[in-house]
Amino acid sequence: MKTILRHTKLPDVVYHYCTVETFYHIISNHTLRLSDIEKSNDFMEKKWAIRQCLQHIENNLDNPDYPCSQQPELARTLLEEMKRQFHGYNTMILAACFSSRRDLLSQWRGYGDNGYGVCIGFASGSEFREAFRRAERYLILKGNCALPSGLLFHSIKYSTREIESTCMRLFCIYMRWLPLRTSIETAAAELVRLLYPALPFFKSNAFSEEAEWRCVYYPELPAPPYETETFDEGRFQQLLAAQMVEQELDRFRMQPIAYRLRQNNLVPYRDMSFDGTAAPFLRSVTIGPKCPLDRETVKLFLECSGIPIDMADIHLSDVSYR
Repeated sequence: MKTILRHTKLPDVVYHYCTVETFYHIISNHTLRLSDIEKSNDFMEKKWAIRQCLQHIENNLDNPDYPCSQQPELARTLLEEMKRQFHGYNTMILAACFSSRRDLLSQWRGYGDNGYGVCIGFASGSEFREAFRRAERYLILKGNCALPSGLLFHSIKYSTREIESTCMRLFCIYMRWLPLRTSIETAAAELVRLLYPALPFFKSNAFSEEAEWRCVYYPELPAPPYETETFDEGRFQQLLAAQMVEQELDRFRMQPIAYRLRQNNLVPYRDMSFDGTAAPFLRSVTIGPKCPLDRETVKLFLECSGIPIDMADIHLSDVSYR
């Protein structure tokens, strides 16, 4: 099967826009935070991608180019079961977001505290290289329904063409298995488990200016449903315990899963420590167009935190911001 993401060159540097408070914690603790995407600013993304995929299938149920058109009633039944299962499927996905562009107005507005924050440049070609290769391998979608292990790092795609065609192709494959080889419920469940991990890498074209890259981690926890007759409490506790200890992953050290409060909600996260690689990993800092920080203070703060940096790599934003 071909990949659902087009081949993308890994950039040398990616940029993380954040508030000054977040910048302080990143530098002081030498950590980047992966937070539950379902409870982030972009919480509607997965729902949007799911809706696009399901709508594409529905629009092509009668398309003679696809074998599902030969059994329209069975195809519609499978689609309705997919809709039902997607509605209740909410496996935790943790992510940190970056951009391939420095000093971008839309990023300052959306993620850089409306211009009062900073933009940190990180070297993607070292720490994230293996995660990038893993993402390319995984998103070929060879039929493995398990969540990917390790970090995935890839650019966001602002067209659903690839994932829509993949959804349609997989839908027709599973259609051929019905009703002899598997039940409609099982086929829908496998389709949902197969497609779900790819969803964080797709966004509406309206956000294309962000030029986003995303580092994604899938905690190994049981997927829904959690009904009493099917839920294994002991297995859940065993898998949860593995998320509550430090873990080496690629060139990072993953801190235990923790929680923070955000708008009356509990947001799970895991911090990635870049201790020991801080000097080559952090490449630049750009001070936002409204931020009161000065370059000298930023340099001293970084140096005192064990992250040496040249003054030439500390920038003032050139964005004209009203």
